[in-house]
Amino acid sequence: MTQRQILRYLRIAGEPDPRTTEMIARGIQLAKETAQPKRMFKVFPCVARETGVQIGEMFFEGEKIISKLSCCEFCAILAVTLGEPCDRLLRSYSVSEPAFAVVLQAVFADYCEDFCDLTEKEIQNSMPGYALQKRFSPGYPGFPLTDQKKIFSMLDITKRIGIFLTDSCLMIPTKSVTAFVGVKKG
Repeated sequence: MTQRQILRYLRIAGEPDPRTTEMIARGIQLAKETAQPKRMFKVFPCVARETGVQIGEMFFEGEKIISKLSCCEFCAILAVTLGEPCDRLLRSYSVSEPAFAVVLQAVFADYCEDFCDLTEKEIQNSMPGYALQKRFSPGYPGFPLTDQKKIFSMLDITKRIGIFLTDSCLMIPTKSVTAFVGVKKG
């Protein structure tokens, strides 16, 4: 977690005021004490088709996924979460200290991204001789959020790391990410 990235999530350009700096430091400390991070990934064969991409046994439709994965031999699917205690903390501070809750939200977002980066490094280390493409997630333009259902069934995410999928395809705990990472020779 870095102050620079947290400020980006907060949309603060330049130097923050002392109160914001203090809240960021406090948020980072709370994140380290509260988060219960878990992660997983699985690598699947990947084949581009005319209308989408076959990843393992599942087919994902759309031009966007074709453009992201057409040059890839494999696709790694990852899932990370910071755990339910982070959600409880955010709910609590949303009532008692709303300004701090906004900062804490940004701190958790940065922590979650760092955890995704760490997972990508693990994927890279497990596949010498291959290069990873930039990760992308359901909900990005051209990649429907409803594809979360397929991802959850492929990885058994709820059982393995405790992320639940709502009927509207949002994840609980909220500080959770699923993503695709194309893998190609090179």
